[in-house]
Amino acid sequence: MSPITEQQRDEYITIIAPTATEAMAQFKARGLAAQGFAIAGRIGRHQFTLVGGEDAQELFSGAGMIAATFSRRVAC
Repeated sequence: MSPITEQQRDEYITIIAPTATEAMAQFKARGLAAQGFAIAGRIGRHQFTLVGGEDAQELFSGAGMIAATFSRRVAC
């Protein structure tokens, strides 16, 4: 990806699924490639915690889920 300019910004979408196959199927089903999105990094298993103030809540009962993040560069 080329260097970002003042007239551009990056947008990100992260798909969380039980498997990489399901995450990529959702990428295709949503037509994200046609919208200019590309994989931003490695797809991998993550544990998720939602934090709000002093509270923290484990998501998905603490089970590891696959996270696939996609990005595109758009005009501001």
